[in-house]
Amino acid sequence: MRKILTDDTKRELSMHGSEQFPMTVSHDDLWDFEGKRVSVHWHGELEFSLPRKGTAVYQVGRKRYEISPGEGLLLNQNVPHSCYPAGRQQVRYSTVLVRPDFLYGEFGSDVERKCFRPFLQNSAVPCIRFGTGTMWERDVLQKLDLVEEIFDRGSYCYELKIKGLLCDICSIIFEANREKFSEYVPANQLELDRLEQMLDYLT
Repeated sequence: MRKILTDDTKRELSMHGSEQFPMTVSHDDLWDFEGKRVSVHWHGELEFSLPRKGTAVYQVGRKRYEISPGEGLLLNQNVPHSCYPAGRQQVRYSTVLVRPDFLYGEFGSDVERKCFRPFLQNSAVPCIRFGTGTMWERDVLQKLDLVEEIFDRGSYCYELKIKGLLCDICSIIFEANREKFSEYVPANQLELDRLEQMLDYLT
């Protein structure tokens, strides 16, 4: 039986991808894990979770999300979460894990500051659920399916294709959910601003 290995803070110890290509796609079955569930853990990567068979329950903080095939969940970095079947049915799902800086580049860049930071540093938005209700949601699901297909095939320049798709996916999600970010100022905004000024000074 599989088990998520964590440290004392519940941070996952397994590396996702590599330093050279910090993202991965996995195909899992909840019945392969101890207790038929993924225990509480967190990691620095963004996680796109996509049930393929059966309904999965994601516990994200105090909130509970039931996600079925044709839906997905984007989990923010550093957010504790767990997953288990909604009933007795077997649950298979795909997971795309990607380190955020692989997508936005340098900390303090316009892409990091204007696009990613309002989500990554926003404790009020631990995750974003999406399904097939709107065009943007269908577009995201279609592109995530393509990411999985390209990763599994591993053809020439698949890394570049995947990075482009993931950037596109994030831009679609962030734009569609910008109202959730706009009025919230993270508690550590002043520290982030100071760090950005220091980086500007050093360069």
